[in-house]
Amino acid sequence: MLNEDRIELMTKMAAYENRQGKKDISVNSYFRGDYISFQVLKSALYATVGFALAVAMYILYDLEGFLTDFYKMDIAEFVKDIGVKYGIVLVVYLLLSYFIYAYRFGRAKKHIKKYVSQLKELEELYEWE
Repeated sequence: MLNEDRIELMTKMAAYENRQGKKDISVNSYFRGDYISFQVLKSALYATVGFALAVAMYILYDLEGFLTDFYKMDIAEFVKDIGVKYGIVLVVYLLLSYFIYAYRFGRAKKHIKKYVSQLKELEELYEWE
């Protein structure tokens, strides 16, 4: 005999598994600190690559002017200025990444908890029959 409550619950669970569930289950396989650390480390790598590209584009935009001023400028001061800007960008980006990934981890844990409770409810529906 078909049980409508059981079918409805199984449909909701299958829809969750096919959409958001895959991401949540992969996040759930990590400890909180490990997940956030890994994501922040990836963000640091991406921020570094992005900053390097931005500096390269800035230099290439006015390459002729940069090359004429290159011998007049203090190279150490230029590198220090770039380093300070990189540090600021990196700190802001990493803080933002930390909060975003901490939120995502918490949300995934909440969804997994709800999914597990639905599994228990489904098991109870099977035992009831």
